[in-house]
Amino acid sequence: MAAATAGRLAMLIFACGGLCAVAPAGPAAAPVAVILDTDMSGDCDDVGALAVLHALADRGECRILAVVTNRRDLTNASAAAVDVINTYYGRGDIPIGTDKQAPTALRRRSTFTTVLRDEFPHHAGPDDAMPDALKVYRETLQAQPDGSVTICSIGSFSNLAALWRAAPDLVRQKVHRLVVMAGEFPVSSKPETNIATHPEPARIVVAEWPGEIIWQGDEVGRVLITGAGLKSVAKHNPVRRAFETRYQFLSHGPAAIEKGKPSYDQAAALYTVRGSEKEFWTLVRGGRVELAADGNSNWVETDGSAQAYVKIAGDPARLAAVIEALMVAPPKLARVRHED
Repeated sequence: MAAATAGRLAMLIFACGGLCAVAPAGPAAAPVAVILDTDMSGDCDDVGALAVLHALADRGECRILAVVTNRRDLTNASAAAVDVINTYYGRGDIPIGTDKQAPTALRRRSTFTTVLRDEFPHHAGPDDAMPDALKVYRETLQAQPDGSVTICSIGSFSNLAALWRAAPDLVRQKVHRLVVMAGEFPVSSKPETNIATHPEPARIVVAEWPGEIIWQGDEVGRVLITGAGLKSVAKHNPVRRAFETRYQFLSHGPAAIEKGKPSYDQAAALYTVRGSEKEFWTLVRGGRVELAADGNSNWVETDGSAQAYVKIAGDPARLAAVIEALMVAPPKLARVRHED
């Protein structure tokens, strides 16, 4: 499955010289103001998602207002990894905040965050010495126009629940949309990782979040295989290094860059900025997500809900080609070397 998808992906990128894969589908619009809420630790698709946002920012499609981490990794280096990517793309001034509470389950020691921290320029300190995620959320939202901010959540719900409980009026006033990578739809076969990591905050957000939530389930990213194309970029590229040093849990191999890996978070980042492009997505409305007692996510039909979930329209390889091309695109703001 992965090899076949990677082959079709390479053909699609080659056929258009890598250019058609990154072009926005519609006319130019105002840049989407984004806060990324990421568990930058266990899986390198978070690095890929941040790279996608920077590539879209380079094209004038979004502004990255802040990045907050939502899983306190055992390496204490999640913020440093975020700052490495931001710095590489010429945006080292983006505010970064960290969640100071460890998740209640699935605690991990990252295989790539310390590599990025130790090999690349950055200014971030250890996670426990960084500004609190809630503080960064508050300050960032307060500085933005009403109804203008889109939050992309690709990890635990801990920061979102804390923000909602601490500043509900700020959420109602400033947040336009919440895009969430979590669950499996319409019915999950087992609790998805981002929900299982910290179940209680997930229940709070699912039940109480006041505005629009667009859900992207595990089943979406699972069939979007990307990352192998990073072999073609410069060896000092931190996105490449993250995929080179992220190994499958337990078996410790192969590296994610060898054949690529599912693009759970990259797809959510892309949707956050470009929205429901009809050639790539089908948007399912008329219901809401409910979490069962065991943590499984279920789509329940109901009227008047502001929630929806997305399905891939057409060949997943076409969408994967868009993601891959954005991930390998060189930075436009930073002065970096492009030789091997």
